[in-house]
Amino acid sequence: MRKIRVLMMGLALLLTMGVLFAAAQAEVGKSGLTPATYSWTAGDMGGGWYTQAGAMSEIVKTAVPEITIKVLPGGGTANPMALEAKQHDFGWGVGYVNRAAINGVAPLYDRPIKGISGLLGGFSVDFYHFFAANTTGITTIDELVAKVKAGEKINIAAPRVGTSERALTSLIFEKYYGISYEAIEKNGGRVEYAVYGDMVNLYKDRHVDYVIACLGLPGAAITEMSLSRPSRILAASDDLVKWANKTYGTVAWESGLCVIPAGTYRGIDVDVQAIGHSTEIMCRSDLDELVAYNFTKALIENIDKVQQINPSFAKYFKAESAPDTMIPLHPGAQRYYKEAGLL
Repeated sequence: MRKIRVLMMGLALLLTMGVLFAAAQAEVGKSGLTPATYSWTAGDMGGGWYTQAGAMSEIVKTAVPEITIKVLPGGGTANPMALEAKQHDFGWGVGYVNRAAINGVAPLYDRPIKGISGLLGGFSVDFYHFFAANTTGITTIDELVAKVKAGEKINIAAPRVGTSERALTSLIFEKYYGISYEAIEKNGGRVEYAVYGDMVNLYKDRHVDYVIACLGLPGAAITEMSLSRPSRILAASDDLVKWANKTYGTVAWESGLCVIPAGTYRGIDVDVQAIGHSTEIMCRSDLDELVAYNFTKALIENIDKVQQINPSFAKYFKAESAPDTMIPLHPGAQRYYKEAGLL
């Protein structure tokens, strides 16, 4: 009788273990992942990076239901540090900034930023829009700088601290031109450090006559501003474009890509030369390999949907160039690219 009871208890235990195992297996999807929520640090709320990350998160979620991604505000120079600190799992990145981060290139970073890896590169070329009302009477960045050096009061909306565009435009002003945002204020001018949505209102309401913003083409904020007032994009000189490329790794003048084409915005009826940088998606290096693999796979195997998110993606983002990130690839991404014959 005792042996029968022991046998029955053993069978019951095996049955319980089987049920628990089956339940655990039920949580694992076809991807081999259990459902989890991850975070993606992007750009300013309402800006291009923020909305694009949201759209791509939906593509990933549809392809891999086990991966849910919450998009949060961030910035080009801040995102590598946020990933290093494990505050987030994924992040938008600027190619030249990411390379500067891992190498600890001053003045962008005072030490090497470790723990970040590449996933997909070559999404777009984002352009530095030096935007001005026609009433300012100028057409080039050189002329804007001349106003500052002459002590004129100007009112400008500029990128916030922690963003890649604030970093690079500060370096351009200081290292190339010998001025600064602070010099504008010392002249009695006004500098509004703002997110894109606020820039639009500041410009439309004529609180500022100049705006500096870095966006893919066409930039929604610039489109809205161009509809509110007769405006123009201030042209960058050949020397400035070449200097920025040589010094910081922005898009090369020789590439022929450093142009905002005529017709991109209302009232802009000629091609305008501009500084551009490439964009890429990165992650923290200790992200689970299977998560990185499935994330990368979902976007490449749905590349037609990704390209529909933004005209710039349709022009620049290709499967064959996606592995070309400015920082070393995550092993999960590398595994997918090798399987797909892209590496």
